[in-house]
Amino acid sequence: MSETGSLAYWFDIAPERAAEWLDWYLRDHMPSRVGAVFASGRCYEALQATASHMVLFETASPEALFAPAYLGLLNRVSDEDRARRAWYAHPVRVVCRVRSRCGRGTGSVLGVVRIANGKAAANEIARCLAEDVVPAVAKAAGIGAVWVLENDRLLRARMDEARVTGHADDSADFALLVEAAHERDVDRALQRLNALPAWRGLALGGAATTGTYRLLYTMSQSDHA
Repeated sequence: MSETGSLAYWFDIAPERAAEWLDWYLRDHMPSRVGAVFASGRCYEALQATASHMVLFETASPEALFAPAYLGLLNRVSDEDRARRAWYAHPVRVVCRVRSRCGRGTGSVLGVVRIANGKAAANEIARCLAEDVVPAVAKAAGIGAVWVLENDRLLRARMDEARVTGHADDSADFALLVEAAHERDVDRALQRLNALPAWRGLALGGAATTGTYRLLYTMSQSDHA
C-alpha cells in the first residue's frame, strides 16, 4: 500500500459552543480544507473519551500536506477565526503518515487508542501495531477497518512554520483507529486488544488513551466535482 497522509486533531468544545462550532465547521472550515488539499475530512463527537471532539483529514500522500493552497490557509487567519480559536481547549494535533491499514470504509463509530510518550521504543510500538495489533483487532466481529497513524515530527515542524496559530498544540506518537457501525463492536475490539500478549508487552500504561467517537459528518474531495 502506498503511504498516505493524515491530520488528526482532538480538542474540547464547551457544550454551549458546540452547535455554533459545528455549523461553522460544516459550512466554512471543512469545505475550505477538503477543497484545498485533503481527499476527505470527518468530524466526531465523543461517546466515551477524554476529548469532546475529534477531526480527521486524509491526503493522497504525507507531502500533500504542504500544498501551497493549504499552507496559504494556515498563514491567513481572519479575526473571526482567531476568536474561534478560543473555543478550543486541550488541543492535540498530530501530523501523520498512515503506516498500516486493514479493511475499507468509514464507520459511524470510531474507536481510538492514542499513544504519547510510551516507554517502549517507537520502532517497537510501530512493529507491534502493524504486525500484531491491526490483524488481531481487524478480526473482531463488526469491525470494518483498522489503521495506524504515526506522528511525523518533521512534518509537524514544517507545518508550524506556516501556521500563525496552534503552535502550542500538544501532540502524540501514534493513533490506532478502529472503524465500526456500533459502539458495542468497538468495545469488543478494544477488549481483544487489551488481551493481546504483544500489546500488553509494550507496558504502555497511561501512555495509551482510549476513546470512542460518533461520526457527525464526513466530506470528500469528490463532493466538489
